[in-house]
This record gives sequence, C-alpha cells and structure tokens, in this order.
Amino acid sequence: MVRAVQRRACYLAVAGGPLLLLCRPDVPLAPNAFAVDVDPHVALEDQGFRVGHVVSLGGSASSGRDADWLIPLEPAALWEPRPDIAPITSRDLADRVRVTRATVVTEGAGESLLPLLWALERGAHGLGSAMAGTAGRAARLLCDAAVRGDAAAVARAARGLAGLGPGLTPSGDDLLAGFVGARTLVGAALGDDRAVRARVTAAVVAGAARGASPLGRIWLEHACRGELLEPMTRYVSNLLAPDACGLDAAVRGPLAVGSSSGTDWMVGFLLAASVLLEATAGRPW
Repeated sequence: MVRAVQRRACYLAVAGGPLLLLCRPDVPLAPNAFAVDVDPHVALEDQGFRVGHVVSLGGSASSGRDADWLIPLEPAALWEPRPDIAPITSRDLADRVRVTRATVVTEGAGESLLPLLWALERGAHGLGSAMAGTAGRAARLLCDAAVRGDAAAVARAARGLAGLGPGLTPSGDDLLAGFVGARTLVGAALGDDRAVRARVTAAVVAGAARGASPLGRIWLEHACRGELLEPMTRYVSNLLAPDACGLDAAVRGPLAVGSSSGTDWMVGFLLAASVLLEATAGRPW
C-alpha cells in the first residue's frame, strides 16, 4: 500500500515486509527500490499515484485485479547494491580517504553535518548549532567506542544520532548509514575481525532502532550487509578497487543525493574509515 507520495518516489508498506520505494527512472536506485517506467519529468502524484493505493508487484492481471497499480517484474533489470571490493592496505586507503575528504569538504552541502569532519579531528566543541553540537558529542562517542569495540557505548552514541535533523532520512540517520557502510565494507577490505565488525554494526542498528526514521532504519539494515544506494556503491567500488582511477568523480555521485543526505552519509563514511585507519595504521590526516 502507498504510504507517502513525493515528486519522484512513492513509499510502499508491504504486509509482513519492509518499506519499499517506487521511484521515477531519474532517481538513484536503492537496495529497497524499484524504478518504474513513467515520465521522468512529471511528479508521481500528477501521474495518478495516491496515498492508500494498493500496488501489486509482479502479479498477473487477474491476481492484481483488486490493485490500483500492477507492476510487472518480468522485464525488470537487476542491479547489485553491494559494491565489489578488493583487499587494500592501510596506506593506500589513507591516500584515497584524503582525496575523498578534500572533495567532500570542498563540494559537500553547507546545511549538513560536514563541520564534524574538522571539529572531531581538532577536538573542537563549538559547532555553531544545537543540532551540530548534539551530533558532535554523539559522533565523538561513536568513534571512540568503535575503536574500543564497546558495543554498549556504540549503541548509546547511535541513539544520540538517530532521527537527528529534518527530512525522511534525517542527517543523523544518513551519518549512521555511512558509518555502518564503511565499517562493513572498508573493514572487510582491510581484513579486520569479522566478529568485532558485526558486533559494532549490530550495536548501531540496535541503538538507532527507536529514533531513526522508517527509511533510515531500513538503510541501516542494508548497510550492515554492505548494500548501498547506487551512487554510494559506485564510489565504494572505486575506493576499494585495485586502481582507484577517477576517485574525485566517484565522490561527487553520493554528494548529489538529496539536499544534504549524500554529504551526511559521506561524513559518516569518513568517520568510520578514520576509525579503521586509527586501529591499523594511525590517523589518515
């Protein structure tokens, strides 16, 4: 059933299942999304989608006769939301993280949690706004606890970030999704302890469970499996490739997601990468 309609996406509640996205073809794919063949220049509401409509996914015309919309899946093309990764040394990763950070700082959204990148590394406390101050304290706890593998403290930090900020995926949710994505994928590429990795990411999900938005919770669960939005998948594939050509361009893909969602995701990703580098080869900057 359609629970919300935006200009470029509908949010579907599936009985006994997760929240799904039904998107125009101009929207970056997500692990829980379908792109539908509709006019990419017309709002979905103007094309007839309404809250309360019943959508049948993959059903036949007869089985979906009580539905308002029938979405056939037979002609669908599939994509892989988990990026390809290769083993990487801490030295190579540190170099690539520096390139990533420079692009994020230069081109990231101003209305975001971007200041955390330099505030945390310098030990600063004044971040200008109440939201940024709260996020800074929780993010510092998250990083410190993740270095120690302290699951209880990780969960407390996640509670402090979950749901922080406006939007369908608040800034705090996006930061946590980026953090978990990096802890899962970069951690695997560095060969860190799988049990510790699973304990930390599970603690983030558990801590965020009550405060995160419905969409934020789902993207966190996908991030634990290494499943990301399409621009993030391309970026991580590039970051962790044997030869990271065009890394600058790959970073810009996530930054273009939403008004600030992509920037906040990259902040979380860089914080987790910094934690991993600190644990293996010292701070990357």
